[in-house]
Amino acid sequence: MIPKTNKPLPFNWWFKVVLALIVFIPPYAQIPFSPENTTAVIASVMAYPLITSISWVAPLAKWVLLAVVVVLLIMTNKGAEKVLLGYYVIILIIVGLFQNMSFTTAYGFVWLIGNTIVQLIVAVFCLYDLIKRKTVIRQGSLKRSRLWVIPLMVFAFLMPYEVNVAGDVYPAFPISVLFNEAGVTYCMITPVLLGILVLFSDGVYPPTLSIISYVGLVFAALNLVTWFGIQPESWWMGILHLPLLAISILGLLLSDRAKKIRPDAGL
Repeated sequence: MIPKTNKPLPFNWWFKVVLALIVFIPPYAQIPFSPENTTAVIASVMAYPLITSISWVAPLAKWVLLAVVVVLLIMTNKGAEKVLLGYYVIILIIVGLFQNMSFTTAYGFVWLIGNTIVQLIVAVFCLYDLIKRKTVIRQGSLKRSRLWVIPLMVFAFLMPYEVNVAGDVYPAFPISVLFNEAGVTYCMITPVLLGILVLFSDGVYPPTLSIISYVGLVFAALNLVTWFGIQPESWWMGILHLPLLAISILGLLLSDRAKKIRPDAGL
């Protein structure tokens, strides 16, 4: 039985538990696999997702992401939140589906259903915010004390890495950082946009900030366990997820503080 509460869903502990459990829904695979191979199945999808199968999509998406950030900084007080939330809703739908699907060699077609569902749930909350005009990004609300998140945002946007012949990820800053798949990767897009929200948090709807941050934290934690624990040979991939971890924690702390000041009812 779901507990009764007047708090918006993102602030309820049971809703957070449900979101975390959804992520662990077993992947669908055309060729059955043993549960102990789940990590390998997920890695096979993340290595070659459908969204990167068309060569021009990744570089275009990366530059669109950069353009969105530039527009946001120019449009404060002029509807920047509509651009941010509208873009995030669209990219979450695209990435939620096609970053989590792949035609793999060992398992056939694979779909990470849990990832898709959770990311689409976040898209629903952002769409609600957009339609109801809950979030307003104001120019004067820039928090200078949080400017330290900008290097993390830049690091996530660049996503500098290369892969060796063994398939392991290692640190590198090749020219491809200007054209790689950061713009179609949930864990790199989210810290960039979430960074904007924490920099201008005064006008951000607390439930929206909370759910984006919480889901970001869940994915960051899972990736850190994977890349530092299960597959430490690609430890650099874990480093690449630290911006998502740090900014998500900050977003959660800010949303928790903001709900006491702005306890709006709703989703």
